[in-house]
Amino acid sequence: MMQGRTLLRVAVVVSCVALTALGYRNSNGDNTDAIAFATRAACGEADCSASLEQQARGSFGHEYGFRVERTVSGKKRQEQVIVACEREMVFVGEWKCAAKSRPGS
Repeated sequence: MMQGRTLLRVAVVVSCVALTALGYRNSNGDNTDAIAFATRAACGEADCSASLEQQARGSFGHEYGFRVERTVSGKKRQEQVIVACEREMVFVGEWKCAAKSRPGS
Protein backbone atom coordinates (compact mmCIF):
# COMPACT_ATOMS: atom_id res chain seq x y z
CA MET A 1 0.00 0.00 0.00
CA MET A 2 2.85 2.36 0.79
CA GLN A 3 4.39 1.92 -2.68
CA GLY A 4 1.10 2.85 -4.36
CA ARG A 5 0.84 6.09 -2.42
CA THR A 6 4.48 6.93 -3.13
CA LEU A 7 3.96 6.38 -6.85
CA LEU A 8 0.82 8.52 -6.76
CA ARG A 9 2.68 11.34 -5.00
CA VAL A 10 5.51 11.19 -7.52
CA ALA A 11 3.02 11.21 -10.40
CA VAL A 12 1.23 14.26 -8.96
CA VAL A 13 4.50 16.15 -8.44
CA VAL A 14 5.74 15.30 -11.95
CA SER A 15 2.39 16.39 -13.45
CA CYS A 16 2.47 19.70 -11.57
CA VAL A 17 6.05 20.39 -12.66
CA ALA A 18 5.21 19.53 -16.29
CA LEU A 19 2.13 21.81 -16.33
CA THR A 20 4.13 24.62 -14.74
CA ALA A 21 6.85 24.23 -17.38
CA LEU A 22 4.29 24.30 -20.21
CA GLY A 23 2.64 27.42 -18.78
CA TYR A 24 6.01 29.10 -18.41
CA ARG A 25 6.87 28.23 -22.02
CA ASN A 26 3.60 29.80 -23.20
CA SER A 27 4.16 33.03 -21.29
CA ASN A 28 7.93 33.44 -21.64
CA GLY A 29 9.03 31.24 -24.54
CA ASP A 30 9.56 32.05 -28.21
CA ASN A 31 6.31 33.44 -29.61
CA THR A 32 7.23 34.05 -33.25
CA ASP A 33 4.77 31.39 -34.42
CA ALA A 34 1.95 32.97 -32.39
CA ILE A 35 2.76 36.43 -33.81
CA ALA A 36 2.58 35.03 -37.35
CA PHE A 37 -0.90 33.58 -36.70
CA ALA A 38 -1.99 36.81 -34.99
CA THR A 39 -0.78 38.95 -37.90
CA ARG A 40 -2.84 36.84 -40.32
CA ALA A 41 -5.89 37.19 -38.06
CA ALA A 42 -5.43 40.97 -37.83
CA CYS A 43 -5.02 41.50 -41.55
CA GLY A 44 -6.67 38.65 -43.37
CA GLU A 45 -6.40 40.41 -46.75
CA ALA A 46 -3.74 40.62 -49.43
CA ASP A 47 -3.75 44.45 -49.58
CA CYS A 48 -3.07 44.93 -45.88
CA SER A 49 -0.08 45.46 -43.61
CA ALA A 50 -0.01 45.00 -39.85
CA SER A 51 2.62 46.24 -37.41
CA LEU A 52 2.74 44.89 -33.87
CA GLU A 53 2.36 47.66 -31.29
CA GLN A 54 1.71 45.83 -28.02
CA GLN A 55 1.48 42.36 -26.57
CA ALA A 56 0.24 40.72 -23.39
CA ARG A 57 1.35 37.15 -22.78
CA GLY A 58 0.05 34.74 -20.17
CA SER A 59 0.14 31.02 -19.48
CA PHE A 60 -3.24 30.40 -21.12
CA GLY A 61 -3.09 32.79 -24.08
CA HIS A 62 -1.75 35.96 -25.66
CA GLU A 63 -3.24 39.25 -26.83
CA TYR A 64 -1.62 41.38 -29.50
CA GLY A 65 -2.40 44.93 -30.58
CA PHE A 66 -1.73 45.76 -34.23
CA ARG A 67 -1.80 48.95 -36.26
CA VAL A 68 -3.37 47.74 -39.51
CA GLU A 69 -3.22 49.68 -42.78
CA ARG A 70 -5.65 48.74 -45.55
CA THR A 71 -6.52 50.20 -48.91
CA VAL A 72 -10.28 50.67 -49.21
CA SER A 73 -11.70 52.19 -52.40
CA GLY A 74 -8.25 53.49 -53.32
CA LYS A 75 -7.71 55.20 -49.94
CA LYS A 76 -5.34 54.03 -47.24
CA ARG A 77 -7.04 53.54 -43.89
CA GLN A 78 -5.42 52.77 -40.52
CA GLU A 79 -7.09 51.03 -37.61
CA GLN A 80 -6.21 49.35 -34.33
CA VAL A 81 -6.98 45.62 -34.12
CA ILE A 82 -6.71 43.48 -30.97
CA VAL A 83 -6.11 39.76 -31.58
CA ALA A 84 -6.50 37.01 -28.95
CA CYS A 85 -4.54 33.77 -29.35
CA GLU A 86 -4.90 30.48 -27.48
CA ARG A 87 -3.42 27.02 -27.95
CA GLU A 88 -5.66 24.20 -29.20
CA MET A 89 -5.37 22.19 -25.97
CA VAL A 90 -4.71 24.87 -23.29
CA PHE A 91 -0.92 24.38 -23.00
CA VAL A 92 -0.06 22.49 -26.22
CA GLY A 93 -1.05 22.45 -29.87
CA GLU A 94 -1.12 25.04 -32.63
CA TRP A 95 -2.05 28.63 -31.91
CA LYS A 96 -5.58 29.70 -32.85
CA CYS A 97 -6.00 33.45 -33.20
CA ALA A 98 -9.05 35.63 -33.78
CA ALA A 99 -9.56 39.38 -33.94
CA LYS A 100 -11.33 40.53 -30.76
CA SER A 101 -11.98 44.10 -31.75
CA ARG A 102 -12.11 46.16 -34.88
CA PRO A 103 -13.25 49.76 -35.13
CA GLY A 104 -16.99 49.98 -35.58
CA SER A 105 -17.64 46.45 -34.33
